[in-house]
Amino acid sequence: MSIIDRNCFFFEGPLTSNATGNAVGLTGLKIPGRMEPMPLRLSVTEAFLPAETQSLTITMEESDSADGPWSTVTGATVSVDNREEAPALALGARPYLRFLPQGARRSWLRLSFAVTPVAGKTVSQGRIFAALTREEDLPYEPAIMAG
Repeated sequence: MSIIDRNCFFFEGPLTSNATGNAVGLTGLKIPGRMEPMPLRLSVTEAFLPAETQSLTITMEESDSADGPWSTVTGATVSVDNREEAPALALGARPYLRFLPQGARRSWLRLSFAVTPVAGKTVSQGRIFAALTREEDLPYEPAIMAG
């Protein structure tokens, strides 16, 4: 289990349409992306239905203040397809970067999400949790579990 400071939450909750997460201040760091690797956890906490959600694009943005203006962090955009035959947004999926990208140069960061529904459908379910953590938190593999 990770230790998470409430001030480090980018987003927590349902994601059924495009959204922008909370601004997270790293004001004590001169160049956040060039520090020791900072673990970043983004997990799907409720599955997105492949019949409704075609893809999800996650973009990290940066600014010099919590109010913006915001620009995209280089190398920090990930687009995830959610096909019926290979649902990448299932419960427990970790579809984003594991560490804060080295391209992050400014003191304020946030995530924006672009949900692409399947043609003629509306996205009715899907939840995301995203935060910076103190240590990397990889899920246990079945082979590691005792008993």
